[in-house]
Amino acid sequence: MKCFLSFDIGASSGRAIVGTLSDNKLALDEIYRFPNRGISKDDSFLWNILGIYTEILNGLKKYVLKYGNRVDGIGIDTWGVDFVLLDENDELVGPSHHYRDSRTKGMLNYMFEKVSKEEIFNYTGIQFMELNSSTQLYSLIHNKSPKLAISETFLMIPDYLNYILCGKKCSEYSIATTTQLFNPNTLDWSQKLIEKLGLNLKLFQKIIPSGTVLGKLREDIAQVVGLKKDTRIIAPACHDTGSAIVAVPVDMRMYGRGEWAYLSSGTWSLLGVELNKPIINAKSLEFNFTNEGGVENTIRFLKNVTGLWIIQECKKEWEKQSLEHTWEQIISSAVGAKPFQCFINPDDPLFHNPPDMIKAIQKYCEKSDQIPPKTIGDISRVIFESLAFRYKQVIESMEKITHKKVEILFIIGGGSSNQLLNQFTANSLNIPIKAGPVEATAIGNILMQAKAVGLVNRLDELRNIVIQSFSIIDYYPEDVKSWMNGYEKYLKFTS
Repeated sequence: MKCFLSFDIGASSGRAIVGTLSDNKLALDEIYRFPNRGISKDDSFLWNILGIYTEILNGLKKYVLKYGNRVDGIGIDTWGVDFVLLDENDELVGPSHHYRDSRTKGMLNYMFEKVSKEEIFNYTGIQFMELNSSTQLYSLIHNKSPKLAISETFLMIPDYLNYILCGKKCSEYSIATTTQLFNPNTLDWSQKLIEKLGLNLKLFQKIIPSGTVLGKLREDIAQVVGLKKDTRIIAPACHDTGSAIVAVPVDMRMYGRGEWAYLSSGTWSLLGVELNKPIINAKSLEFNFTNEGGVENTIRFLKNVTGLWIIQECKKEWEKQSLEHTWEQIISSAVGAKPFQCFINPDDPLFHNPPDMIKAIQKYCEKSDQIPPKTIGDISRVIFESLAFRYKQVIESMEKITHKKVEILFIIGGGSSNQLLNQFTANSLNIPIKAGPVEATAIGNILMQAKAVGLVNRLDELRNIVIQSFSIIDYYPEDVKSWMNGYEKYLKFTS
């Protein structure tokens, strides 16, 4: 029996999850959980990076208390796009900014004055969002920040955490591809784009493949937490979505690439297909799709959709009003609400980071000549229906680009436990859905560690372990005609 420790760190929480692999079956044990939220300071929105490191140490100590001083590997995955800069002494050059920080607002237009939108997309194949690493870095140039002048190293968040733990500076493939500074055709940093934007190519570290043993845990850290000195630090797919897609429970003998889609459902909804090569053309640029790196040099051809962030923010507002409802109560209220009353486009800028999400929804409806929802049930139903219709819209665009029909959708991640949204999505797409596992990211992280040390050889083998180890729930379309009519209304009010 082999034992691996994964740290799955998202934009709202982090978890330390132990995976034990025996006879091609994987068992999970969550041993530690901690909050991870952005910090508002003056006009900035920041991450507490050293606080995250402290929580990793706490998780390591929890592991030792329960499992002893031996572990076969430790792997970290986090959200994408955010980074740190280090100076010549490898000290942090200021804080790490949150991707929802306001410093990138309107920055894309300034960036396009330097390098055209079409040229950037041709270099990178990455969708345009203000939160991209490229845009964040360019904001430093545009605002004449002194930080770049004293910076020697650029590291993505999980790369920095790995560096602290084992002392190796490098950039793991899957997380590097989220920067919009990586060329998926050359499989290296886009030298031309980096230089045209006015950035220093020397900042960027060597790219290493997903599933690489980086080195041993630093001796001083091993001593503090109680682990053996030869403990391995392993880079799985360090981008959380990259790890999650590893754990899609698809039988790869039944469906070809492009014929099955995945939805990594959480704060963000990452909806796409797995391909062998990037699609970088006028059509993928028009629909703003992205080509991110997956394991075994696959491409995650996908689109970011604002996901459960909207309902999560509404729940916070209800709690402020002393309307404390559990998720089960919120979903039950949505079930009882009248269908197709009004619609929102989840990706409208109004929902990026408003001070009051409920008022933002009501404002959107007023602007689009709809009657705004008021009750918890009505608001929740609007969100869930609109997400399901947005998924349909994205799938239709994707099929036009790939020239392949999506036959089945796999929903993974925390949102896969939302039975109402899963059923709405099946109704909207009119295809079968398989939902689960919830802990897809941690599972993918652990299995890539197992692959790195030679316990598993190929991606299809990893996915067969997932199929054998975890329960998957099937959903089939219902009331399709009604949902087709609802989709026409959705398009009318969100175009």
